[in-house]
Amino acid sequence: MLKFQNKIVIITGSGTGIGKAIAIKFAENGANIVILGRRKEPLEEAAKELEQVISKVKSNSFVKIFPGVDVSDEDGVSKMFEDLKKSHGAVDIVVNNAGVSGPVTCFANAPISEFKSTVGIHLTGTFWTSSQAIKTMKPGSKIVTISTFFTEERPYEQRPYRFRSPYTASQGAKNRLAEAMSWEITDKKII
Repeated sequence: MLKFQNKIVIITGSGTGIGKAIAIKFAENGANIVILGRRKEPLEEAAKELEQVISKVKSNSFVKIFPGVDVSDEDGVSKMFEDLKKSHGAVDIVVNNAGVSGPVTCFANAPISEFKSTVGIHLTGTFWTSSQAIKTMKPGSKIVTISTFFTEERPYEQRPYRFRSPYTASQGAKNRLAEAMSWEITDKKII
């Protein structure tokens, strides 16, 4: 049984690492996969692997790639969703996975451009991707946001990363954003 047969799943930052692994799991369960990221070559390699998985499970699903789409670029993200809506209709699941480590230095030495870039990908990218996705989603659709708990100060958990202020700040804000969004879209019945 293919749990996600006929579902369209978008995974940001899916050419390598966690995003690619998530895409493979969805493909193994019959989903149509949309992958995107800044670099074309890793996406093309990931697409080949996904097509092999789809062939193996005989789901007749598709893989669509959007190379050069940086989640911090609102025009690129908006255009991708417009294209998807025209060609495939509703999106069922979005996984906000794109991320960068950002500068590894004392915050006082971190260049503002690297801070903005890190926040742009983690926080602004999650916000805008989710905002655009909602326009194409039906009740029962889902938005999943990948983040880290290392930004939280709780008993028995690791403290925020030292020398990773832009990453830690954007991850903490992303956690709060995901919580706020979950409350605000309950009337749309999107989880």
